Amino acid sequence: MVIKSTGDIIAISKKAANAAGDLIRSSKPLEVRTKCISDYVTEIDVECQKIIKDMIIEKFPEHNVLAEEDGGEFCDKNDLWIIDPLDGTTNFIHGLSHSAVSIAFYTEGRIVTGVVYDPFRDEMFSAVLSHGAELNGVPIKVSEAKELSQCLVATGMPFKRKEKAGEYFDCLREILKKTSGVRRMGSAALDLVYTACGRFDCFFEGWLSPWDIAAGVLILNESGGRACDFRGENNFLRNGSIIGAGKNVFGSFFKEINSYLEGSV
Repeated sequence: MVIKSTGDIIAISKKAANAAGDLIRSSKPLEVRTKCISDYVTEIDVECQKIIKDMIIEKFPEHNVLAEEDGGEFCDKNDLWIIDPLDGTTNFIHGLSHSAVSIAFYTEGRIVTGVVYDPFRDEMFSAVLSHGAELNGVPIKVSEAKELSQCLVATGMPFKRKEKAGEYFDCLREILKKTSGVRRMGSAALDLVYTACGRFDCFFEGWLSPWDIAAGVLILNESGGRACDFRGENNFLRNGSIIGAGKNVFGSFFKEINSYLEGSV
C-alpha cells in the first residue's frame, strides 16, 4: 500500500531539516537549561523546533506533532510527525560538531518516512518505506560483516537512568570482548544512520525517547539492516530500547544484548 503524500512529506522533512541545520551550524548556545540530570536544552533546540513545526503545520495543518521540547509520550496516532530538533545537545553545548536534526512521519502503524541531517558534515540521510535509504541522494547499504569479531559497535550510556548502569556495563563488558571495538558518539540518530551506511556494524542503546530513534530506525531498515527492541519486538517507540545491525550479524548481536538487557526495558 502506498502511503499518501510521501513525496510531499519527505520533501518538507528535508527542507525543514536543512533550515534547522543552518541555524545549528551558524550558532553557539547562549542559554542552557537543565531538563533533568544530564539532560539539557538550549535556545537553539527551541528555535529549531519552532522552525520545523511551523514549516510542517503550514503544509499539513491537520497533522499531529510529537516533538522533544514539547514533551509527551508516543501514542499510536495517524499522520504523526516525530521530531528531534537537535539530537546531541550535550555535544553542541561543548562545541563538539556531532549533532543532528531528526524528523520522522508515522501513520497507519508504521514509520513511513525518515530524515536525519548532520549540518556539520552536510549529510542528509533519508528513507521512504519500501523505497530504500539514501545519503545525499545516493543509495546506502549496511555493512557485510559476518562475524561479531569484525564489528564496530555504537552505543550510548544510560545517562537518564543511572540506576541501569550496572546491567548496562555487564552487557558492555561482553560486547567489548566479542567485537572489534565500541564507540560512544552522543547522538542516537547519527549512530543509527551510521549503522545504515556501514560506518558502524551494530548499535544498541536503552532508555531513549521516540524522537531519538524514529527516523534512524526506518533508514536502517531501508538500508538492509534490522532493528528491534531489547525483547525482540517492535515496541522501541514506546519502551526506548533499540538494537540495530546489518543482517548478517543481527541474530548473534541481538542474542548478546537480549541476554543481559531483556528485563531492563
